[in-house]
Amino acid sequence: LMGFAIFFPQNQHAVQKYGKDYGTTATKMVYDGPFTMKGWKGTNTTWSLNRNPKYWDKKHVYLEKINDQVVKSTTTGFNLFQSNKLDMATLSGEQVKNEKNNPKLVLRKTSRLNYLEFNQKKVPALANAKLRQAMSLTIDRHQLVTDVLADGSAVPKGFVTTGLATDPTTGEDFATENAVSAATTQDTAKAKKLWAEGLKETGKKSLTLTLTHDNIDQTKETAEYVQGQLEKELPGLKITDITLPFKNRLARETSGNFQLAISGWQADFADPISDLGILTSTNDYNFGKWKNADYDAAVKQAEQATDPTVRWTALGKAEKIIGTDEGVAPLTQTTLAQMVNPKLKGLIYNTSGTNYNFKDAYMAK
Repeated sequence: LMGFAIFFPQNQHAVQKYGKDYGTTATKMVYDGPFTMKGWKGTNTTWSLNRNPKYWDKKHVYLEKINDQVVKSTTTGFNLFQSNKLDMATLSGEQVKNEKNNPKLVLRKTSRLNYLEFNQKKVPALANAKLRQAMSLTIDRHQLVTDVLADGSAVPKGFVTTGLATDPTTGEDFATENAVSAATTQDTAKAKKLWAEGLKETGKKSLTLTLTHDNIDQTKETAEYVQGQLEKELPGLKITDITLPFKNRLARETSGNFQLAISGWQADFADPISDLGILTSTNDYNFGKWKNADYDAAVKQAEQATDPTVRWTALGKAEKIIGTDEGVAPLTQTTLAQMVNPKLKGLIYNTSGTNYNFKDAYMAK
């Protein structure tokens, strides 16, 4: 928890001095880390991080300066990397496929899960577990990550991402240990059966829904694939696409103004509770209002447990419940694909929380 940026110490004098402008530019901040920021005016796309001469361990900070540059196009970023004007550049889609054998390509697993969220308050029929399970079972996640996105994304094993946490007793990955295979596999025959049963139980003959999502390429491609699969495999289901900028999509989700949504969550710290906690019935981030009393009880037990084994078992139970009940349908686990100068050494990358730590980084000769 303490490694997450929200817990970093603030200088009271500086916060009071700058007031509402604190942190809005490089000159309206103070620094106690290995680097200080220069040149950021709040909206510009270039700035630098400079070695902090007052840092407590400055003798073990090896980079004098890091030049940051916002590059909105991955094509532009790749070209700049190829011409030795960048030491790190993020790739997407076809670029990743084309460079898969390039030793300079680094695939960084993240703790971000992208998932299909069902608004059970807006559409009461979506409170039927069979309908949610049917929709999830239509999706071939391997095809989605390999052929549609092709950006290095991985097939998730559940709501908690792989590589986030390990069993304190056995060392096994939490997601692997508590996976519910039906939660992330395709079975169209079973999907059709559950869909027909779910419609009958809810007194429906068909459903017309909207699918809200961000306007970035990867999310649009995911949404197009999900919509196509759902309409192809589930008789009587019609979906209308709603594409919005991130800020607008998030505002709609937060206010509950959606029916289906492509959403996502990244763990703030390396523990399953950072994911599982947001889907309890009273959590503000549970936008779809999924509710399961056994799930709430398992999460509560994990939060209150003092015995690590009891806590871990409770977390595993919660993961299995959401995987079985399909409170949300996991789609992809994001992987960050980057071209990296092989001379860059000592960079620490974390899958959750603050991703990069350049303190010990250096450029080899």
